Amino acid sequence: MGLSRADWGPGGFDQFRSDRDEDEVYEESGDPVATGSGLPDPVRAAAVRAVVLVAVTLVLVMVAVLCSLAQVWLALPMVLAAVAGTVVTTWGVLDVWVTRQMWNQRNGVVSTPSSVARERGAFRRRHG
Repeated sequence: MGLSRADWGPGGFDQFRSDRDEDEVYEESGDPVATGSGLPDPVRAAAVRAVVLVAVTLVLVMVAVLCSLAQVWLALPMVLAAVAGTVVTTWGVLDVWVTRQMWNQRNGVVSTPSSVARERGAFRRRHG
């Protein structure tokens, strides 16, 4: 009981293809879909590293808990590994933040004032 080509309507799967640009993805209505994450490459790489470190640390913690409950000799090494993994994971998550800050400084991200700041500036120009 799977989907066949006929289930997608008269265009089949081809209705989602676009001859305009191979890299862009379009909705059925013809509007482009945002496919990028919006993160710079170094920040994205740091975030992926952090997610992998978090996943590995969670596995280590789970093994440590199960070994402790089973009273197996592996419990102590696993607890020590989980503590070390927590330290490394904390560094990895902080690395995402530091990498983002460094990228923003080096590439000069344009910061625009908030709407409140714009209103205050306009008010000062009118009444100042």
